[in-house]
Amino acid sequence: MSKGYYCLVAGLPDLVPEEKKLSFSSAGFRDMMEDELDPGDYNLLKLFYLPSDHENLLSLFFEEDKEWDERGNFSKEELEPLTDRKLVHTAEHSMFPAYFSDFAYEMHTEEAADKRVEAARRLSADYYMHLDAHPNEFVKKLAKYQRDTANVLTALNGRKYDLNFEKALIGDDDVSDSLRKSRARDFGLKSEVDHIEDLLQIFEIENLKDRELKLDVHKWHFVEDATFFNYFTIEKVLAFLQKLFIAERWINLDPEKGREMFEKLFSELKSGFEFPEEYTLTYGKKR
Repeated sequence: MSKGYYCLVAGLPDLVPEEKKLSFSSAGFRDMMEDELDPGDYNLLKLFYLPSDHENLLSLFFEEDKEWDERGNFSKEELEPLTDRKLVHTAEHSMFPAYFSDFAYEMHTEEAADKRVEAARRLSADYYMHLDAHPNEFVKKLAKYQRDTANVLTALNGRKYDLNFEKALIGDDDVSDSLRKSRARDFGLKSEVDHIEDLLQIFEIENLKDRELKLDVHKWHFVEDATFFNYFTIEKVLAFLQKLFIAERWINLDPEKGREMFEKLFSELKSGFEFPEEYTLTYGKKR
């Protein structure tokens, strides 16, 4: 067992929640990992918390009375200057991804999105561009998977209910272009989206809760497959985080199902974090 992961392994018993309460959270996991990962790896981890920062930033811009999402990387005090027309130009921007600053500046112009859904879509599109530009292959692969999944489901909903969904698609790439133009059952995406057939079948599930569960289970298996040959690398930690997000979500939607997922995580980590002898124990860890 790699000594560098002691904190993670020591916290494993808390992954199985009692009743409907969690004693282990994704926000807590991020804090735990700050001392366990080298700075570059830790910044990779934080990339996947940015959607929570999006929600917090949007809540500030649209003056919503919502509970602050503690999974975000930035505090309310850090984000508030971006929403102030006067302070945005003197605010400390170096801590934010560049697209945060671009978004904030635009929100203070006449081109600003006047609806929350439009602003959220802009942030999501910029976020995926941010991930696409990252040199880490797993980050790019997961970004494509998530964006393609969201866009295909949007298109399927639009097709089913005869809605104009084109502007609701995230980003502008070959996949979104095909979704806008194709009338084929699979939008002509068999070669572009590996899991298109799975999505078509999952979309046929009428019960929305069951459909959401199938989608999350599919993502669970995706990150497992994508990191199958990774041993104690940052990719393994990122995959664990995705599963933690899923289990955390289902604790709120369906406590019993959420507990099952946490138990599965606990079992996987007890057996799956044994490092093969042929690999160096210091790979991907703070030295």
